[in-house]
Amino acid sequence: MIQRVYEQSLKASLGETYIASDSLEVKNLIENIGGKVIMTDPDLPSGTDRIYQALQKIDNKNDFDYIINLQGDLPIIDPKIIEKTANLIDNSSFDIATIAVKINDQKDISDPNIVKVAMANLSDIGGKALYFSRSAIPYSKDGDFYEHIGIYVYKKSTLEEFVNLPVSNLEKLEKLEQLRALENNMSIGVALTDSKPISIDTEADLEKARKFLN
Repeated sequence: MIQRVYEQSLKASLGETYIASDSLEVKNLIENIGGKVIMTDPDLPSGTDRIYQALQKIDNKNDFDYIINLQGDLPIIDPKIIEKTANLIDNSSFDIATIAVKINDQKDISDPNIVKVAMANLSDIGGKALYFSRSAIPYSKDGDFYEHIGIYVYKKSTLEEFVNLPVSNLEKLEKLEQLRALENNMSIGVALTDSKPISIDTEADLEKARKFLN
C-alpha cells in the first residue's frame, strides 16, 4: 500500500518525494524501488509530527516552500487531486490546504470513519474550513455533506508552528489533529474534487481497493 501511494505521488511531479516511516520493512521496500526513506521516531504522537521530524533530517530542507503530507491509506490517490490541493495554497493566503468530495452515499453521512467538513464561502472551487467532525455536519435534511480527504499541504512555517502547539481539546474529542490548527486560528482552505479516492480504514475498504485494482 505504501508503495502505491509513493508511485502515485511521483506522477504529480510536484517536487521531491520522501517516505517518513519507523518501519525497516517499509524502508527496505521503498529503497529497493529507488525511493528515499527517512526513519522517524516510533513514539511520535501524529503523522504531522512525523513529517516535521523527517523534514529536519533533509539536507536541503530550506529549498522547500511547501510540504505535502500524503497518508499511507490512499493507495489509489489520483495525482490530479494532489496537484489541485497544492495549487490551492499556492494561490491563496491559507496556512494549510486540504481537499474534500461531496458525499453521495447516505450511509457515509453517519459513518464515524468518514470525516466531514463544514465550510464557509463555499463555491465550485472550494471554501474555508470551519470545522471537521466524525458526526454529520452541518445539520441539514436537504443540504450537501462533504467528506474530508486526508491530504494536507503546509507552508513550511505553518508546519513548524503547528507541531509546537499543544494537543487541543477538540482534537482529543474528535481524534482529528486538523482541529488543533483551527483552534489556534490557522486558516485551512478546502479544494473540491469530483473524484473520491478509496481510503483504507477498515477490512471492507481493503477488499474494495483490491477489487478496484483487479
